[in-house]
Amino acid sequence: MNKILCQAIRFFMVCVVAVGQEAVAQIIQANEHGIQPNTFVDASSAMQQVLKQCKETKAKKLVLQPGRYDFWPEKAAQRKLYITNSSSEIEWPDKTKHIGVLIEGMNDFVIEGNGAEFVFHGKMTTFSIIRSQDIRLQDLTITFERPSMSEMTIQEVGSGYLVAKVNPTSTYTLKNDKLYWYGEGWAPGDHLHTMMVDTAHGISLYSKYEPLAKAKVKEIAPNILHFEGQLKADYKVGSILSMRNTVRDEVGGFIYRSKNIQLFNLTMNYMHGIGITSQFSENLDYEQVKVVPAKGRSIAAFADGMQFSGCKGKIKVSNCHFKGLHDDPINIHGTYLQIVEIVSPQELIVEFKHHQSYGFDAFILNDTIGIVSKEAIQPLGQLIVTGVEALSLTKIRLKLNKTLPLNTKIGDAVENLTWTPEVEIRDSRFERTNARGILVTTPRRVQIEGNTFYRTGMHGILIAGDVNSWFESGAVRDVTIKNNSFIECGYNLPGNNYAIAILPENRAQIKGHFVHHNIKIVNNDFTLYSPHLLTARSVTGLTFESNHITKSTFDFPFTNDLDMRAPAVVLDNCQEVLIKKNTATDEELSLGIHNMRKSDVKTDLKIY
Repeated sequence: MNKILCQAIRFFMVCVVAVGQEAVAQIIQANEHGIQPNTFVDASSAMQQVLKQCKETKAKKLVLQPGRYDFWPEKAAQRKLYITNSSSEIEWPDKTKHIGVLIEGMNDFVIEGNGAEFVFHGKMTTFSIIRSQDIRLQDLTITFERPSMSEMTIQEVGSGYLVAKVNPTSTYTLKNDKLYWYGEGWAPGDHLHTMMVDTAHGISLYSKYEPLAKAKVKEIAPNILHFEGQLKADYKVGSILSMRNTVRDEVGGFIYRSKNIQLFNLTMNYMHGIGITSQFSENLDYEQVKVVPAKGRSIAAFADGMQFSGCKGKIKVSNCHFKGLHDDPINIHGTYLQIVEIVSPQELIVEFKHHQSYGFDAFILNDTIGIVSKEAIQPLGQLIVTGVEALSLTKIRLKLNKTLPLNTKIGDAVENLTWTPEVEIRDSRFERTNARGILVTTPRRVQIEGNTFYRTGMHGILIAGDVNSWFESGAVRDVTIKNNSFIECGYNLPGNNYAIAILPENRAQIKGHFVHHNIKIVNNDFTLYSPHLLTARSVTGLTFESNHITKSTFDFPFTNDLDMRAPAVVLDNCQEVLIKKNTATDEELSLGIHNMRKSDVKTDLKIY
């Protein structure tokens, strides 16, 4: 072999070894860096260190071994974060979040859980992805050792007494014949938001805790409590009472100013505060995310399952399962800020108006904003932001590229049109929530297809938007609701228990103006226990076609109090409506209209 050939072979082998070493360096094994499973020690500090190393070395993947990992707040990463729909300045002024897994300023990175279970202690934000891109979290289960919601199953109810079995994850003590719940470094107090959950029938009803708080309590066996007093609430044997305070001091997970984020095969057995919250982020793909309870509990989420605020690009939620929540599984919206001062024709001061949403950067340079009227939610014009100054946690000064519309006034609102997403929600299941299944307000394309809404406490789908209460923005322009099943939705709204509701909170109606546009509801199956099927207000371009309606045989407690002669579809101030080719197996459908003409509807239904 000649000398030149030998040198070439040696050079080739060195290159192969170097490439191999680089490939190994791209993957970091957690157990080689102080993060071992099943030790029951605090992994918070070690997790911060290994993520720091991943960032510095530009590693592509962090691999965990199967098993249990514990996280406590004391040594967790801390960040002061202002998060939409969370807590007010009075409820919880300290916005410091204690984050178990913090991915910040990273790109092209995967956390591979391999089925690992992350167990959190106290009150924590389980993970956060901040100013990062191309991130994937996969194959993890997340839960809490002591969830911040207490639960007990009612075993007996009699005259002046009640017997209940406390779930083993709900710690308590008795003092002077009174019951006190407590957790790891926290106590919820006596004024607790309470649900009564019928797990056998998949129903969550609003209940009361006050009678129990006032009752005399004794322990008659481990985790078996006997309450004695004026127990006039509608407690039912076999139901689970689920109780929490209302302060959203942490969140289930937080994604902020990030892009191309994937959550795959995550199981959230419990989340404290508002759920997985995505704020001003782009292109979010959440697949096989399961928000479901474990260990005999009925509730998996303190509030929402997924909250999306001011996002853009595409939000995709697919093959997910939401079961046991104290609020909406999915809420997608922007934020209206109210105009409180017109400084000049090209300068405004705007203010956050809902007490739980403030402090975050709602606008950046070159964002396009829309101005809408307070009363009618009517678009007045669009402008571009050329200057942003935060005057306080609630007020922002905006400089604009051109003169404000002439009819702009104090009290009107501003929304960020740049940060509005396209939405696709498909092949997912929504059940055992006291609230709605999906809330969505965005002007970009929305596709809701192939989902099951099973006994949601309120509307299966709500399209709202308002400039007066929650200040959640995003009048829709293109929505398709197709091939879904709506089964006995709305039992917490007797008389208003429509499976689908399109109800913007516009306080004035202007001839020729409609808040929402182009909504198609086609080829869905509805199982109803009352006539209430669809209600819509201020919509132009509404299609309800080729849907099938079946009457339920389930006897809800309040069914006898409902008006069974009410119209199935109720419209208020709508136009260009098509309602045809729908079938009902048990009774004839009817239509009620208000503030509109019969000619605004093309239908084969009887109109009242």
